[in-house]
Amino acid sequence: MKTYIYPENLRANVKLWFWNVRDFLIICAGIIVSVMIFAKLWTPVPMAAVVCYGFLSLRADDTAIMDYIFNAAKFFLTSQQKFYWTKGD
Repeated sequence: MKTYIYPENLRANVKLWFWNVRDFLIICAGIIVSVMIFAKLWTPVPMAAVVCYGFLSLRADDTAIMDYIFNAAKFFLTSQQKFYWTKGD
C-alpha cells in the first residue's frame, strides 16, 4: 500500500475554505438559482435561505453548526430518555 503526503493517507474529507466540497457546490448552485429567481420575481427569500444554509454549514474543527443542531434535536426530541428513580436515604 502506498503512503501519500496528505492528511490521513487520502482518507480525510475534502474541504474548500470553511465548507466540505458537497456543501460548497450546494451553496454555489443555490446562489445561481436564487439570483435567477431574484432577477425574475424580485424576491430575496431564496437568497436568504442560501445564506442561512451557508452559515449553518460552516465547519470549524470538523464540526458544523448544523451538525450540532441535528445532534441536539436528536437527543432532545427523537431519542428515548430513560430515568431511573431511586429512594434516597
